[in-house]
Amino acid sequence: MSFVEKINAFIGADKPKLADFYACFDQLYMLLKSGSTLQQAINEIAHVQTNAKLGQALRNISRNLSAGVAAGAAFKKEGVFPRLVAPTIESGDRAGRLSDTFLRLSELMWLQHNLYSKVKNALFIPKIAAVLMAIMTIAYIKIAIPEYVKLYKETGIPLPWIVSFVSGCVNGIVDYWFITLPVLCGLYKAWEWFSSNNVGIVDSWKLRLPIYSKLHFYFVQHQLASVLNLMLSSGLTLTDSLSQAGKVVDNSIVSNAVGKVREDIIKGNTLSDSMQHYNHGDTPVFDNMLLASINAGEKSNHITLALEHDCKYYERLLNNMIEPTSTKITLLVMLPMGLLIVLMFMFTLVPMFDYMSRISNV
Repeated sequence: MSFVEKINAFIGADKPKLADFYACFDQLYMLLKSGSTLQQAINEIAHVQTNAKLGQALRNISRNLSAGVAAGAAFKKEGVFPRLVAPTIESGDRAGRLSDTFLRLSELMWLQHNLYSKVKNALFIPKIAAVLMAIMTIAYIKIAIPEYVKLYKETGIPLPWIVSFVSGCVNGIVDYWFITLPVLCGLYKAWEWFSSNNVGIVDSWKLRLPIYSKLHFYFVQHQLASVLNLMLSSGLTLTDSLSQAGKVVDNSIVSNAVGKVREDIIKGNTLSDSMQHYNHGDTPVFDNMLLASINAGEKSNHITLALEHDCKYYERLLNNMIEPTSTKITLLVMLPMGLLIVLMFMFTLVPMFDYMSRISNV
């Protein structure tokens, strides 16, 4: 392994992305449709695969297929694929619809990649805004404030305490950067530890945070609807589909509720009634639109059509929400620092104007 590959492995840059899975499954669909066997298709894609980890996984799958291992089990042995891939392939293989299964998987991967990218980019803008505002604040305090301090000393005007306090704090943080950086890294690691050991608390915050919570909630609803639709369309039972969906959704609160819904269905309850039962409380875990759609789908015996409609509905909803949400978060991030600069400016200049006014009146 080269030095660059080692670095990529350390930071996780070699991990296959959703776009890699989309391209892989789309190519598998096309090759199977053109008459290739699964092993032939996998060998061909492995040769041209740009992601080393995914390429190695495909070569391992090819060897397992040669040894007589079933397609679903071969994919399951490789830890690089999303959890829903192996059971979906297993079901599609059993039903003799493997090419259609890869088509549905590619569509789901592309849809998830598209939405993930949009949400990630939308949340990246506030981070950039925060960094720029921090740089502007530090520059103002390091460059402008010392000039005001000189002027105040020359005129004998006492420097406002808030200016002295904020300036001292910022100067300390910047001048003692060799202490500041380890402290910031420590805080980041502490947050990582807390969030990984308190997933339920963090996920509960995600469903309650102002501005961000709606975006997260509808994103999770889209995940749930799209995974259920994929699983049921591939031939999995409702309970198996719910089991896989619960593992995939990006919120443990919703995931736990999906698990309880599955248990209720095993006892003989309907999907819509079970979801409605666990949707009470301060923070709903299932959207009313999703519940109504599933209820209608159950009555007409076309639940996959209802879920497909829900996927498109949440996709449009999220596309319309992403930009406004990003703008609101950006403003929320910029406001405190902007307010700090304005206050510093006012507290610095007002005493000076007052001093000049007194001089002119003398």
